[in-house]
Amino acid sequence: MRHLIFLVLAALAALPAEAQPPKSLPNRNVRYGMPGEAKPDATSKDAYLIERPQYVLSYSDKRKSANWVAWQLVAKDVGRVARGSFEEDPDLPKGFQRVQFNTYTGSGFDRGHLCPSKDRSATEQDNDAVFLMTNIIPQSPACNQSGWERLESYCRDLAEKGKELYIVAGGHGIGGTSDDGKKKLTIGRNAPFVTVPASVWKVVLVLDRGTNPNARSRAIAVWMPNDDTVTDEWPKYRVSVAEVEKKTGLKFFPLVPDDVAKQLKEKADDVKVVVPKRN
Repeated sequence: MRHLIFLVLAALAALPAEAQPPKSLPNRNVRYGMPGEAKPDATSKDAYLIERPQYVLSYSDKRKSANWVAWQLVAKDVGRVARGSFEEDPDLPKGFQRVQFNTYTGSGFDRGHLCPSKDRSATEQDNDAVFLMTNIIPQSPACNQSGWERLESYCRDLAEKGKELYIVAGGHGIGGTSDDGKKKLTIGRNAPFVTVPASVWKVVLVLDRGTNPNARSRAIAVWMPNDDTVTDEWPKYRVSVAEVEKKTGLKFFPLVPDDVAKQLKEKADDVKVVVPKRN
């Protein structure tokens, strides 16, 4: 038996790098893998890993915001806990500048959640976690309060109807439009200065509860400008997952078999969506 185990291990070690099973974390929020490499190492300042029960994120000390945040969304995550208060993230290591609540004050940008407040509203602990400033980006009010918010609500509707969602979101580029119509590259009166993304994106894998992805699974990807042109009609910002990967250099859901992933990623979602009118 020992000889057989040795042979199996030796065979695995001999596989080329691309054939090795991808690594991930034993965390429900990245069940199908992390979209990019990140390490819980203070020297990894461009991609510092923060792992919590509520989400997993890669943080950039240069941009002073997350490269990406990944989370699972199911019906039990949505509750009635009141919104928390924005706080600096105490888990950033020494040598990282911590963004404060008032860094955004007077900037003309919303404190935009990547993992939304309502997606973690079952308990106070869950909700407090999404109000840490590492989960926040400078977002144009029109973007944050219109299309972005409508997409968040749509995802919760799917979860409450029994779907299981795996979501990744982030910002890209430099320069967004504030509430006075001016383009700004950074915000903050004093250091740390937070980079304002030019665009925001989100990728959503939608599954039936308890199932794994197949070629017919739904994958939603959205790319929105971080400016005042964004409307409630979030479906018009849909693109393919492959396009988001190309622009960001990330690889979403790397633990999904390549043949299945290819079919999920190459086509933009075209499910008919009617965005409810505001009251």
